[in-house]
Amino acid sequence: MKPFKTFFVSVAVFLFTVVLYAQTSGEFNDRRKKVIENMEPNSVMIIKSGESSGIFNYPRLGGYFYYLTGINEPGTFLVLRSKSTKPSVPSRFGRRSMSPGPEILFIKPADPSRANWDALTLGIEGAKKKGGFANVRPSGEFDEYFGKILLSDPVILYMNYEKSENINDPLTPDEQLFKKARNKGASFEIKSPSIILNPMLAIKSPAEIEILKKAINITAEAHKEAMRSIQPGMYEYQLQAIIRFVYRMNGAPGIGFPCIIGSGINSVVLHWMENSRKMEEGDIVVVDIGAEYSMYWADITRTIPVNGKYSKKQKEIYEIVLKANEEAIKMVAPGIDFADISKKADEILADGMQRIGLIKEKSEFKKYYYHGLGHHIGIINARGDRLGKLEPGMVITIEPGIYIREEKLGVRIEDDVLVTETGYDVLTKNIPKKIEEIEKLMSEKGMDYKKNLIVF
Repeated sequence: MKPFKTFFVSVAVFLFTVVLYAQTSGEFNDRRKKVIENMEPNSVMIIKSGESSGIFNYPRLGGYFYYLTGINEPGTFLVLRSKSTKPSVPSRFGRRSMSPGPEILFIKPADPSRANWDALTLGIEGAKKKGGFANVRPSGEFDEYFGKILLSDPVILYMNYEKSENINDPLTPDEQLFKKARNKGASFEIKSPSIILNPMLAIKSPAEIEILKKAINITAEAHKEAMRSIQPGMYEYQLQAIIRFVYRMNGAPGIGFPCIIGSGINSVVLHWMENSRKMEEGDIVVVDIGAEYSMYWADITRTIPVNGKYSKKQKEIYEIVLKANEEAIKMVAPGIDFADISKKADEILADGMQRIGLIKEKSEFKKYYYHGLGHHIGIINARGDRLGKLEPGMVITIEPGIYIREEKLGVRIEDDVLVTETGYDVLTKNIPKKIEEIEKLMSEKGMDYKKNLIVF
């Protein structure tokens, strides 16, 4: 096995693990102010910590709550109130208009008696000092306050809430509370906070970009070690273990999404996460991974041959996908509509498929390319958001692919690209993606994964 130091991206950069306030409290405060400015008058936004902030129903802390507070604790609530145009007089509910200020944080108080057992939480005073909050209350008071909010007659309630799945299912606790409030005459409209927050999330600040670069560089090192270490007879989950080892050695405590290690027939399954198959001689392997660092995460894919050498057919398909990837990236620039970039990639893939006889008509290309070209990355992977005109500060993926089920052959190449003032910067440029570069790296000695195997 190589010495541990070879797995470190940079000792100086990653000396510390996740820092709660890698971004300044002032930056978080400015975001909250911007949100309030963009809310409709007489409206309320409620953000809960611990909401799923990733994809594939993979639960993560972070997300909207961390983006607005810099706090990473479960059971915490943020309430933002927009400008009120109502007079401070008794409402039709018999209560005066609530005016606690534009923001209030509900957080679990710190418990010093647990200091010998658990790491102390931030607590009320910590949230005031480090988070810059003036109005902080114990989280136990939130439910009562929430009920008062609903009866204060807001015009819009910006909130993601638990919904019952079917019409005959019992109402969720949130739905029951909404129903009670409306039975008392409340007439608020419920909208997702994403309406306001996703456009903000799309444009990264300099601090966010630096954090993302760290997540990307860690993921890059994991990809390179995976290329060195993969070999026939290894299980997909064993390659995943090597990837997670490199993450943790470099201060990345978690994953943005479950590792996708798809070999053989699994290479054509876009979100293959079971990672249970034994990889065999001649297999192609799609490795789609992303380390998380300070709540931000990368999303990078490389497709590699398990034996270190691409077959003739694998090369043929790979070169088509690589051309689509590279030509699409060249088009990235401020003001460019992402639909035009996607169309260019489609044309290259269709031309390539037709040229090698995979399809007869170019219009048939979607049979072997059944996903979009890219999405935003950062603190939330906003796959559902349409990428329109590109703006400086966006960090997006470019990920064309071809998937031929009948040949058990899938290829995807995904890079993370920063939109700059004048064009683009490929943040994943230090990960090999040309065939000769990958094969050269794969010829190097990797981790001895068999050293710790137990023979049953």
